[in-house]
Amino acid sequence: MEEVKIYGFEMSRISEVYLSTLSSIMTPLGIERYFFPLIYLNENSGKITQTDLAEAIRRDKVHTMRIVDYFCDRDLIVRKQNANDRRCQILEITDKGKTLVPLIKKGIAQTDELLFHNFSQEEKDNFKVSMDKLFETIKLLPEPKFIVKAFKRK
Repeated sequence: MEEVKIYGFEMSRISEVYLSTLSSIMTPLGIERYFFPLIYLNENSGKITQTDLAEAIRRDKVHTMRIVDYFCDRDLIVRKQNANDRRCQILEITDKGKTLVPLIKKGIAQTDELLFHNFSQEEKDNFKVSMDKLFETIKLLPEPKFIVKAFKRK
């Protein structure tokens, strides 16, 4: 019988290994997760709100709030009152956060080197093209309409 490949499961496993490897590299520096959001905040510091961040990283508001709280608790970002809209807060990266960004990028490069060391340059290039193509396809898909309706039983 032919083995069935479930690519979603395999991509999930690859993601777990990749992120846990990067996390173990970064943990001694005081950050063990949310690497991309910090890089994104560094590039957009002082220009975006928590809602903007949620849209950019494609996470819901609650998950994004946890990310922002995680960064604030570690003095990596600060929330500042928006002068134009008092209901919103602008996210700004701190100097401590700024110093971590190049280290995160270095950690990403180390992780890539470790996990892709058996790949030829051509294979790495093909992998990147394939990933980019997959992301372009994903962008064209409609948002899922799966809504779980939870309620208490009486």
